[in-house]
Amino acid sequence: MTATAERQLGRPPAERLPTQSERAGGATGTTPWLIACIAIGAVLRLWDLGTSRLNYDESFTAMAGRLPVGKLFGFLGAHDSHPPLDYLVRLPLARAGVSELWFRLPSVVFSLGALVLFAYWMRSRGRVGVIATALMALDAFQVTHAREARMYAEMELIGVAAAVLAASWLERPRRWHAPLVGVLVLVGLLTHVSMFLLAGGLFALAGRRADREAWRWRAAIALGALGWLILWGPIFVTQASGGHSAWIAPTTLTGLATAIGRLITFDPSLAVAATVLVAVGGALIWRRDRVLGRVWLSCWVVPVGIAALAGLLEPVVLDRTFTVVSWAPLLAIAFVLDWLFRRNLAVGALASVALLALIVPSAVNVITQPTGPDAPLRRLELVVRPGDVVAVRPASKAPELQWSLGVRNRFETHAVRVPDVPGASALAVGSGHPSGRLWLLDWRHFRDQLQTRTEPCARHWSWGHTRIRCLRLSPAAQST
Repeated sequence: MTATAERQLGRPPAERLPTQSERAGGATGTTPWLIACIAIGAVLRLWDLGTSRLNYDESFTAMAGRLPVGKLFGFLGAHDSHPPLDYLVRLPLARAGVSELWFRLPSVVFSLGALVLFAYWMRSRGRVGVIATALMALDAFQVTHAREARMYAEMELIGVAAAVLAASWLERPRRWHAPLVGVLVLVGLLTHVSMFLLAGGLFALAGRRADREAWRWRAAIALGALGWLILWGPIFVTQASGGHSAWIAPTTLTGLATAIGRLITFDPSLAVAATVLVAVGGALIWRRDRVLGRVWLSCWVVPVGIAALAGLLEPVVLDRTFTVVSWAPLLAIAFVLDWLFRRNLAVGALASVALLALIVPSAVNVITQPTGPDAPLRRLELVVRPGDVVAVRPASKAPELQWSLGVRNRFETHAVRVPDVPGASALAVGSGHPSGRLWLLDWRHFRDQLQTRTEPCARHWSWGHTRIRCLRLSPAAQST
C-alpha cells in the first residue's frame, strides 16, 4: 500500500527502513563522529582519575580484596550485599597496594568497552546513532561509575553486550547466541544482583515463540541463573538476611522517576521531565524500528517494571540498580532529538544545545569534584607521625583509614583499641615508641559530640561537618 493510500485511510505511513547498502554508507559517514564521541568519553573517564583518595565503597572493595580468598566469600556474606566477581577482578591490585589511578582503571576499561560496543552497534543508524553515542560519552551517570572502583562499569558493559546480542538474535539467530547469553547472565549475576532484572527481560524477548532457537535462548538464560544459584545462592541467602540495603525506600512513583531521571541528569527537579522524555523516545523507537523496539522493551521496560514491583516488598529501586540497562534511556532521548531534527532543523539544534548545557556541566563536575574523604585523609597524611594513633568514628568508616593510611602510607600500621574513644576504629602508626597523640577523624561532630576529658594536643581542624582532633592518650590507652 502506498503512502498516499495510507494517508487517505487515516493511517500514518510506515517509515521506510534503510537498505543494507544505505546502512553501509551511513556507517561510513558517521564513523568520524563516533570516534570523536569515544575520544571525548575517554578523556572524561581518565581525567585526573587518581587524584582523589578512594571513597568508602572503593576502600571497602580494596580492603576486602586483601583478604585471603577463603575468607573473602564469608566476609562478603556477612558484611555486603554484592556478589564476588568485581572483588576478584581487583584482588591482585588490592594486594599490590596500587595507586588510586590503577585501582580505578579497570572501571575505565569496562566503561570504555561499553561505549565502543555501543558506538559499533549504532554505527549504521545515522544521526540518531551519533546522538546516542554522544550522550553515553557525556552522561554524568556513566562517567561517575566509569571512575569508581566498583562493579557498576562492568554492569554497563554487560548490559550493552546483552542488548547487542538480543538485537542480533532477533534479526538472525545463530547457534552461538544462546550459549553467549547464558554466559552473560551468569557473569552479570556474579557481578551484581540487578542482572536478575535484565535476565527477566531477555527471557521475555522470545515472547510466545515455540521454535527451537527460542527454547535454546530460554534454556541458556535459565542455565546461567542456575549456575549463579549453585555458586553464590547459599551466600546470597545470608546476605539477604543481613539488611545491608534496608536504607533503600520501597517503590514510589517519585522514587522511580528519580532513579530513572538520574540516569540522564542529577538535577532532581528534572526527574519527571526526563522520565516522560524517555517514555516518548521509547514510543518513537518502537514506531521506527520494531527489532530495536523489542530490544528496548525487553532490556528496559521489563527490567524497570520488575524492579518497581519487587521494590514494593524488597529494597530495589535505586539509580544504580538500573546501571545494567542505563544505555536505554539515553537511546530514547536520542530518538526524541532526532525526531525534532526531522521536523525542524533549528528546533532540533536548539534542543540539542539545551541538553548539552544540562549534561556537560554535570560531567565536568564529576571529574573535578573530589571524593568525600579526600580532604580529611590528606590532612591526616600531613600531620600524622610515627608513634601516633589514628582513629575514625564511626568505626564503619575504617576502610578509608585502612587503605589510605594503612596500605598507601609510607609508615607501617596495625590495629589497636582506644578505650578513650568509644565507637572508633584505630590504627597505630609505625612500630616505634608511642607518641601519646591520637588523631581522631570524627564524622559525627554535629550529631554525636564526643564527651571526653582527654586534653587536646593541637588545634582542631574542621571541614564541613567533619572534624579532626588531636588528643592526648591516657597511659592506659597507650599501652593497649
